[in-house]
Amino acid sequence: MQNGTLRDCCAVDAGGLYRALVTMQTEQGTDGEPKENVLGYTLAEGERLIDTAPPTKRLHAGTTGFVKPRWDEDATAWVEGATAEELAAWEAEHPDPVTLEDKRAAKHAEISAASEAAIYAGMDVETTQGTEHFSLTEKDQINLTTAKDAVDKGAAAYPYHADDVRCRIFTAEEIKAIAQASVAHIIYHTTYCNHLFEWIRRADAAELAGITYGAELPDDLAAHMQEILTQAGAVAETEAVT
Repeated sequence: MQNGTLRDCCAVDAGGLYRALVTMQTEQGTDGEPKENVLGYTLAEGERLIDTAPPTKRLHAGTTGFVKPRWDEDATAWVEGATAEELAAWEAEHPDPVTLEDKRAAKHAEISAASEAAIYAGMDVETTQGTEHFSLTEKDQINLTTAKDAVDKGAAAYPYHADDVRCRIFTAEEIKAIAQASVAHIIYHTTYCNHLFEWIRRADAAELAGITYGAELPDDLAAHMQEILTQAGAVAETEAVT
């Protein structure tokens, strides 16, 4: 039976390239001093142990990790030790089993669901009661449209409610403010989602992995989105006045 404390270490060669994950046993020697032994592995000439977690190995093209992990003493971290030519050859031998089009389809569905959730989450609006939050699920949007139609036809007030608050009578001005905020909220997330879709269509596998809802758009897409939102804002303000 083995005695003492066990811990894992990484064996690297003279150049820092990862060789193996080994187990170290620390026990008290006959002289009372701690003694360390490598279990089940013999260090080759020039190899040494690094007391750190093992590197993540790449499984195939399209995944993260290292093909040829190397320990960087200055950065105290694992870095890629393979050359560009070695990486290209490795990826050719280990192709991604999921096609780029399948990845794009999955990312499209992910972004679409996130956009819908963001819209449904709603927005804050300043009312006579202070800052109130209004969700915008499909049912909420129908109810708000009904309320807006009523005040547009001359109703001075209409029953409605903010999130987690009992129903009260909202003035026509409050209903219009909530409706206008909802339009801006929906336009923003719909437009942002649309530009993420454009990004997905042109991204390669590596770039695709970094596209998430809330990510900053590339400069050209960000500029185009801002142009759309600016024009949409002007339209919304015009409609609010009429």
